[in-house]
Amino acid sequence: MFSVHSLNAAHLPEKTLCLTFDDGPGETTGNGRGPKTLELAHYLHQEKIVACFFMTGLHLVQYPAVPPRVAELGHIIGNHSFTHAKSLPEFLRTGWDIVSEIEMTDNLIKPFNPNHKIYFRAPWGAWSEEVARELNNKIGNDLNHIGPFHWEINGNDWSFWLNGDSSENCATYYLNEILTRKRGIVLMHDSTTDLAKARDNNLTFETIKILIPKLKGLGYSFVSLRDIF
Repeated sequence: MFSVHSLNAAHLPEKTLCLTFDDGPGETTGNGRGPKTLELAHYLHQEKIVACFFMTGLHLVQYPAVPPRVAELGHIIGNHSFTHAKSLPEFLRTGWDIVSEIEMTDNLIKPFNPNHKIYFRAPWGAWSEEVARELNNKIGNDLNHIGPFHWEINGNDWSFWLNGDSSENCATYYLNEILTRKRGIVLMHDSTTDLAKARDNNLTFETIKILIPKLKGLGYSFVSLRDIF
C-alpha cells in the first residue's frame, strides 16, 4: 500500500548511500550528451551497486528497449507516474485521474517486477494523505506499491544540465552534500521529463563516474531500496 507519509532512509548507518535516478529511461542524443540510462546501469553493475530507476510512462513508451536491459543488470525499475504530473495533490483537487497516472506505468514496468512489488516515487516529491487514500482505494491491480520514496541528498543535477554546466561542478556539489548529510537516499536524474534542454545536456552518467571512486575511497558503501525496505 501507498504510505501516508513519504519514506526515507535517514536511519541508515553513517557513510551508507542508496542511489536513485528519476525521469528515465533515456538514450544518448546525437551530440554525445543527453540521457545515458543504459551506460549508467552498466557502470553501476560493474561497481556492484544496485540502484532504483524511477521511470516515467512517457519515456518507457519512447524507449522500450532500455528498461529490460536495465532490469537484467539487477537494478530496480520503479514507477514515477506516467506524465510526471507537477503535483499529484493539486491534480487530485482539480479532478485529474491520478489513478491512471500510476496504473498505466504499472502496466509498463510489471514485467520487470516479478515479485509484484512496485517501488514508487511521486513526481517532484509532492504527496499528501488524500493522494495515498485515493490510490489505495481505487487502484485495481494486484501489485504491492511501496512508497512514495523521498530522499536525504539532492543536488538538483537537472539544474546543472539546464544551465549547460559541467559534470565536474555537479559532482563537487553532490560530494559536499553527501559529506554534510553522511547517509541516505540520493536523488539524481538519468533524464528529464519536463525540460528538453536539461535532458539534452544531461551529464549524470559522467557525474556518477566522478563520484563513485571518490566515495568508495572515503569509505562509503551502497545499498539498494530492496535492502532498506
